[in-house]
Amino acid sequence: MVKYFSLLLAVFLAFSASPAAGKVSLDVYGQAYKKVTIGVPDFKTETPGRPRNDMNELLGQDLDMSGFFVVAPRSLIDASMIAEGMDRKDIRFEGWRSLGVELLCKGKVQDNDGSLTLEAYVYDTSDGTLFFAKRYRTKPEEWRRLVHRLADDIILAVTGEKGIMGSRIVFVGGDGRRKEVYVSDLDGSGSRKLTDYGRISLSPSVSPDGKYLAFTSYREGRPNLYVIETETGRQVWANREEGMKISGSWLDRKTLAFSHTSGRISTIYAEDVESKSRKTLFQKEGILTSPNFTPDGRKMVFVSDMFGGPQIFVKDMVSNEVKRISYAGTYNTAPSVSPKGDLIAFGCNAGGGLEICVMNTDGSNQRILTDGGINDSPQFSPDGRYILYSSKKGNKTGIYLMLFNGENKRLLKLTDSDESQPRFLP
Repeated sequence: MVKYFSLLLAVFLAFSASPAAGKVSLDVYGQAYKKVTIGVPDFKTETPGRPRNDMNELLGQDLDMSGFFVVAPRSLIDASMIAEGMDRKDIRFEGWRSLGVELLCKGKVQDNDGSLTLEAYVYDTSDGTLFFAKRYRTKPEEWRRLVHRLADDIILAVTGEKGIMGSRIVFVGGDGRRKEVYVSDLDGSGSRKLTDYGRISLSPSVSPDGKYLAFTSYREGRPNLYVIETETGRQVWANREEGMKISGSWLDRKTLAFSHTSGRISTIYAEDVESKSRKTLFQKEGILTSPNFTPDGRKMVFVSDMFGGPQIFVKDMVSNEVKRISYAGTYNTAPSVSPKGDLIAFGCNAGGGLEICVMNTDGSNQRILTDGGINDSPQFSPDGRYILYSSKKGNKTGIYLMLFNGENKRLLKLTDSDESQPRFLP
């Protein structure tokens, strides 16, 4: 994948000999946890009187969206605190502590000769310990990606795993008669079409290396399945057989699992889109769709109506044993296996509405994460800490991001159209 900016220099990470590492940390896999309060005053620039508040505002938005931080309101930060220097000796930490701020992020920006440099320092206000520091460099027009990188590094420092604020996603956008596949940064910037056929395109799925995009489209009048290169748009494979073909997920960087229904028979195939070789994974009468796999590839999770309404099943790819794992409700669909291999997110009929649920991979401990609307198409983030999903509330369908436990739900602002079927772009 194209690298959008380069890291000039990692100055240092102040963990090994610092007591701050033990003071400010989060157990982000518990069912609940205390958020860290962080102050993000205006970033200073080499031009007096012109702080880069666009950068610190975006950083605050990223940290807030992560679900791990409370960003101190700008209205609480007085002029003297904004005027403080970058060095520890120039900061009145007692003032920040009085606001409840536990971490303080100071930034200095330089824009010279067509390059933008950001120096960022994060302090633990309890004793002024330097918690984290890095210097970044990029092109001026790519300042947003630089800020996302900083947010992800701060999240890494506090939680032990890097954040996803620099992620891109693919999704379906449009109205009932025209839908296209889009790509966008998580914050909605850089949105553009990956398809532009003037028909209905849906069910996007991206290969693990981000090279290929699979999707179903009516561009030729019937639902054919296509694979294109994500960056160039060049078509590398197409399935124009009779019947409905729907993209599922990728077994590896070039093997696509998809469902094909023709007449009364449904089949889940695995297709090497480069060599064009095909393997049948499962076939039967009725519904077979939404193939998804555990991280080790040993089990396939899918949807079938073999016992009535659509339910979630798992097939052991070694023993070929098939087992139903969803039992609550009459309609369960769109399973997504966490990259950590511990959870399955899915759409579930709960009390008459369609909600996003999670359960253990054996079907136990099912719980509902959403409340109201028509919720569908969940997908875990690459780190397993977040779930993307679409939700229709009223007449509008939008894409939301939440933590894996259902906390911190946020509507993503991507396009002005209806948006659905989100997927993370590796």
